[in-house]
Amino acid sequence: MKKSFWLLGLLSSFVFADENTYMIEKFDRNGDKIVTQDEFLEAAAQRFKTMDIDSDNAIEKEEFLQRYSEHTHSTTKESGTEVGQRVFDKLDENHDSKISEQEYNGSRLKWFTEADKDNDQKIELGK
Repeated sequence: MKKSFWLLGLLSSFVFADENTYMIEKFDRNGDKIVTQDEFLEAAAQRFKTMDIDSDNAIEKEEFLQRYSEHTHSTTKESGTEVGQRVFDKLDENHDSKISEQEYNGSRLKWFTEADKDNDQKIELGK
């Protein structure tokens, strides 16, 4: 599994057989069992706003870890905070202890692009 898939899709690997299934379950807004790139990026933008608790256009480490701290990962025996710290460190490309909207969206677009095997800007089951 590619590094960014592993990192960004870590939680999905415990529940879904593959990333396409996970992406469809999480991001298919209209129920057609297809996630378009636009649908995916719209969901990413909304997610960024939700995670940016203080609305300063950046997700600070504390905000990010708050999201993960409630989860445990019995398969890896790591706490949500430990997993969250690794994910945060990967997303914080310039190491300024915050994730900008550009860093967040860039990582999400990379994830989508890697999952879009046939380059049609759609994620579908079996492709």
